[in-house]
Amino acid sequence: MFVLEKQHLRPVLGKIDIGCTNSITRQVRKDNTVWYDGNRYSVPLGTYDGKGKEVKVEVVDDKILVICDKETGQELARHTLSHEKGKLIKNNNHRRDRSKGIDQYIDSVAALFPAPSRARGFLEEIRVQKPRYIRDQLQLIQQTIISVDKQVIAGALDFCLKHKLFAATDFVDAVKYFEEQNISIKSAYEKDLSKPKPLVDIERSKLKTKPQVRDIRIYQEIMKGGLVCQEQSPN
Repeated sequence: MFVLEKQHLRPVLGKIDIGCTNSITRQVRKDNTVWYDGNRYSVPLGTYDGKGKEVKVEVVDDKILVICDKETGQELARHTLSHEKGKLIKNNNHRRDRSKGIDQYIDSVAALFPAPSRARGFLEEIRVQKPRYIRDQLQLIQQTIISVDKQVIAGALDFCLKHKLFAATDFVDAVKYFEEQNISIKSAYEKDLSKPKPLVDIERSKLKTKPQVRDIRIYQEIMKGGLVCQEQSPN
């Protein structure tokens, strides 16, 4: 059978590496545990998503049970393999609700925006779409805007919301774009100010016109009432 099928097979061009190899698939239960060989093994709180979340389970050296995310290959949990039955093997750290810390982090990052309420909605949407990487997403956004002009930040946020771009990398690209535009506008404005223009257009020839110059004695006689001001030829 293999000889017949071989002619239809195609080579794999890239390396396949998804973390857990030689593994089997298991579904995450409502209590955030995975059933394996008669026992339940805990995974981090929030792994169960109500949508039939599946993970990969692998036994290493017949001693360690490794549980990985099926889609990303990220390791979720590692337990000592139990050879008993009906046991719950858990890691106490898995029971901690990490979302509370994320809530505070989102608030602190949103406060850096000119419009914190709109920013929080944007960050919450990133959280929904990228729950496992939300901390990295927030950190990247925080590092990006910490020393950026508020108008640039506002423009980037509006752009991302308008085009439904909910990723830190998209926001960073938008910030860079608006920052470049802002620099260009300032540069053009400063260049324009360096060359002041007259309020009204005038003929260039009139700029060379020189006023008449009279002898000071003429003005002295006028002040005494002795002369009537007459046009005098320039000296």
